[in-house]
Amino acid sequence: MNFTTVTHKIAPKLNRGVTAFSNNVYVKTIANGMARLLPITIVGSILTLIASIPIDGYTQFLSDHGIAPFLSLGDTMTNGLISIYLVAALSSELARNFKQSQINAIAISLLAFFIVTPITLFDVEGSSVKAFTLTYLGSRGMFVGMISAIVATRLYVLLLQKGVKIKMPAAVPPVISSSFESLISFIVVAISFIGINVAFSFTSYGDIHSFIYTVLQQPLEGASSSLATMLVICFLGEVFWWFGIHGSNVTSAITATLYMPLAIANTQALASGESLPFILNSYFLNIYKGPRHLALACLLIFLVRSKQLKAVGKVSIIPSFFGISEPMKFGIPMVFQPLIFLPMALAPVVCISIAYFATVIGFLPRVAVDLPWSMPPFISGFIAGGFAGIMVQIVQFLSVIALYVPFLRLLDKQKLAEEAPQETPAIKKAASEPVLQEAAPVANQVSKEVE
Repeated sequence: MNFTTVTHKIAPKLNRGVTAFSNNVYVKTIANGMARLLPITIVGSILTLIASIPIDGYTQFLSDHGIAPFLSLGDTMTNGLISIYLVAALSSELARNFKQSQINAIAISLLAFFIVTPITLFDVEGSSVKAFTLTYLGSRGMFVGMISAIVATRLYVLLLQKGVKIKMPAAVPPVISSSFESLISFIVVAISFIGINVAFSFTSYGDIHSFIYTVLQQPLEGASSSLATMLVICFLGEVFWWFGIHGSNVTSAITATLYMPLAIANTQALASGESLPFILNSYFLNIYKGPRHLALACLLIFLVRSKQLKAVGKVSIIPSFFGISEPMKFGIPMVFQPLIFLPMALAPVVCISIAYFATVIGFLPRVAVDLPWSMPPFISGFIAGGFAGIMVQIVQFLSVIALYVPFLRLLDKQKLAEEAPQETPAIKKAASEPVLQEAAPVANQVSKEVE
């Protein structure tokens, strides 16, 4: 198999398959819906971090002055209710993709989710109170939230598309008309989810939350807490990029599904003063995937001699501080560049491995803070892990440089050869002709006589 076969036969087929996957309406819904949770999780992380700064006397001061309970609301109202926000985000995205009312989709999905969520009887000051527990409204209920949002919204859309709705006269205001049109959908979804709730009440699990958590979420947590799983996902993401496919778009739905619940669980544990249960989570991935783009941009500026590569480095240096690599990916280009494939694919693998083992040995604290993926390196490391986080990112930076150097030197030689001035074929041919070589002395003599 040669390089031409890869670029002309394998790449188009892979591109079509991956594009079809990433453009799937449900994959897009999960990826975009999870992304909409970023402001919620960042607010919860900041307030949790403020309430948990490990300074002697600080937490005692917050407790003594009655500040701690108010700060704890930050975690309770964000991460503690994350499943509700997730239901709203996913149902809104799915309805938008099908061009239906997003408000109705959110309402019908929340109805479905609350129907299948257990209500617990509490004894409060001698009175019995029925209420939802935060157990299933937080990270533990995220998978049921995803299922409720997608199934309820899809059923709502399907009924509307089939014309199963109450049609109101044209004189009725649009808001009222829309409400009546979706009434049958609400009834069908409510009855369906009540049936699901009744069915699970006769099982040993008691409810769908316990079933999903035991059968699906726990096994996925076990798989996602494995270093190999995260390394494979990161490796494949870069492989997709090499083929010209936006790797992050392809893997974002997978990483969000696998690692967001673990991240939320860590933040809730931090807010409760408990030890953080997971090393690997979505926050860890965003922060410690490594300053690999910055390392490559620096190499392009200071190591290579090719004018093209240096120009790409100068253009890319500022975007690389914010995790943006497109100027390099399409300027070098890294896409379909055999000399770049190996360091490009291995850079995030090396970075994640360094951060993981630094955490395992206790040098780096576990991550429970959500930061934007565009947060510059070293700043993100300090916020998430203090000076240990900075040190780990420096080691990652130097490791990526060491990984790229030999391959970049070869690429630089290749680019220099392409940029060097070349003699035209006509000149080369003329210089090699025997007749011209013999005529050269005569021509020189004639020139002297003329002078």
